[in-house]
Amino acid sequence: MTARKPTAAEMAVLLLVHATLSGAFVVAYLTGDEDTYGMHVFSGYAVLAALAVRATLGVFAAAGSPLRFPRPAVAPTLDWLARLLAGDAKTRAERSPLIAWLAAALLAAVGLAATSGAVADVVVALEDLHESLGELSLFVVLAHIALVFGLHWLKRPKPAPVAA
Repeated sequence: MTARKPTAAEMAVLLLVHATLSGAFVVAYLTGDEDTYGMHVFSGYAVLAALAVRATLGVFAAAGSPLRFPRPAVAPTLDWLARLLAGDAKTRAERSPLIAWLAAALLAAVGLAATSGAVADVVVALEDLHESLGELSLFVVLAHIALVFGLHWLKRPKPAPVAA
């Protein structure tokens, strides 16, 4: 697959889905107590809706589109990590295959938390599971944020060596 520059429309859709998903997740996470339960449920279903849109886009988008789901693969990930650790400067500028792994983990964790919440509306015995999955998904979200900042840090220009 050859890399291509994403269109403005693709990036707008991707950012809109990302903003909806992340915003709804934050609201759902922060409103899990009894006083704000209605807001918690509404935002949880907004998470499910955003995930459904993202899944549809991810499966049916054309190859090369940023909307298409990245496919995690072990060999390219190990190769990228080996080149990075060996100090290959070109590797620092490439798109990291770690993004695909964390995207899959993120969608799975948030999807399980949101789905378990919808099921817990009917099967009350699953509320503890839902709460645990919500807590777990927060750590996956934080790992996602850390990876984004870490990869951004990798791409920064290296300072020029100081002459003695």
